[in-house]
Amino acid sequence: MIAATLIALVVGLAFIAGCALYYGRQISSRRIPMQWDSDGQPAWFAPRLVGLWFSFGVTAALSVFLLVLALHAPQKLTALIVATISVIGANMWVQVYHLRRVIRWQAEAPAN
Repeated sequence: MIAATLIALVVGLAFIAGCALYYGRQISSRRIPMQWDSDGQPAWFAPRLVGLWFSFGVTAALSVFLLVLALHAPQKLTALIVATISVIGANMWVQVYHLRRVIRWQAEAPAN
């Protein structure tokens, strides 16, 4: 079961990295929005590199943490594996949504 989770982690991280590379070519801004206010305007910015790769780092760190917990608490293995796969899947979706939103923002405000 751990092997399947590791495969999911590798596939998820490859997907997230692929998105960063693919969408990153379309983002020319040096600083990109990391979050939006309720009015649709950027709430805060991060350097381009951080903005592109943040989801990758968060996914890797949380997944490693959850897998280490699974190894130390085998009685909770199933729940921790479900949590790990949920983190991976959610962050895959977040990466695509975020980078596509940044591209849309950049097109709407080319002076950025």
